[in-house]
Amino acid sequence: MMENQTRQPMVAVAMSGGVDSSVAACLLSEQGYSVVGLTMKLFCYGDDSLSDRSCCNLKSVSDARAVCDTIGAPHYVIDSQEVFKREVIDCFVSSYLQGRTPNPCVECNSRLKFSFLWNMARKLGADYLATGHYARLLLPAAADTGIPSREQDASAVPKLARGSDPDKDQTYFLWGIPRTTLSRFIFPLGELRKAEVRGIAEKHGLAVAQKIESQEVCFMDSSSVEDFIRGYKNLPEESDPGHSNTQPGPLVDREGNTLGYHRGAAFYTVGQRKGLGVALGRPAYVTGIDPQTNTVVVGDKADLLSDSLTASKVNYLIEPPAEPFPAQVKIRYRHKAVPARVYPESQGRVRVVLEQPQHAITPGQSVVFYDNEVVLGGGVIEDAGKSRAEVR
Repeated sequence: MMENQTRQPMVAVAMSGGVDSSVAACLLSEQGYSVVGLTMKLFCYGDDSLSDRSCCNLKSVSDARAVCDTIGAPHYVIDSQEVFKREVIDCFVSSYLQGRTPNPCVECNSRLKFSFLWNMARKLGADYLATGHYARLLLPAAADTGIPSREQDASAVPKLARGSDPDKDQTYFLWGIPRTTLSRFIFPLGELRKAEVRGIAEKHGLAVAQKIESQEVCFMDSSSVEDFIRGYKNLPEESDPGHSNTQPGPLVDREGNTLGYHRGAAFYTVGQRKGLGVALGRPAYVTGIDPQTNTVVVGDKADLLSDSLTASKVNYLIEPPAEPFPAQVKIRYRHKAVPARVYPESQGRVRVVLEQPQHAITPGQSVVFYDNEVVLGGGVIEDAGKSRAEVR
């Protein structure tokens, strides 16, 4: 009689060649998963992209493969250039041309890692996809007892929670994950601190143990946003009606008085102070951008205060609420979450009213809603309301 054997659950690990994803793969292998490493071939992959900060160059692919060899896991490179260009880079450039300041890491996670790459992992037979993000999944009590229980209750929807290391928590970038597939994702580093992760890498003899982190937008390398956009779209230096907001235009105060001229409204962001090319005798900040008229508005720091915002493309990681709800919200990655009330509207939009006005709420950035440690959802900021103190 044939002995009944249980198949090890297979987990595909998104491997950038950095220490975090490498340690994630090692930990999952130790926990009994059948691991397969997947590295996405993105925009900056190639012989001319060898910067240590780049997460998707030839050296990084080699590092990821070496880790897989160490733990005895197969490794595949997934050609993702077309989808990365369409879903991340084109959106990045388009947002700036519309006077917005995008967050490409949010789009990369939502549209590539936890959508495109997950679908590729499924085709390879994977049960789960894991990444090296510092975040946690709170599984239902019945499922939080190891691999077998997780397999038995894979339909239960977990909650996404902040990573234990407050300095490394990356949930701000993960609000766009589809709630329906949350149960199929694993974050092995959620309970760890960065120093512990490097220690684990040293213990396993991984060459990437002290590899520096990728801090910049990977596809830009060392270019400025302006240089990248002009080069990427091959925008002309002379006037072009189709791209008037990449050409010089008026720099005005909040009353509409012309103070000077800028290089192109597409190359500025709300809250910007440096590089304005105007002297007011006091610190000046970008307080508004109108891409339709190619106008940049500048003012005082107080002009940046807002106590409300609207957001679109909202994604919930809980049962979508129909009624207003309290939350702590973050308006940028390093922003301290502040109390607010969220008002759901139609067509995937919300209005957020903040208990205290905040500076430089920037269209194009993400607003993320929290219930203490748990991520409730998020959206893309459309505009900010004036502070009540400023309304006369």
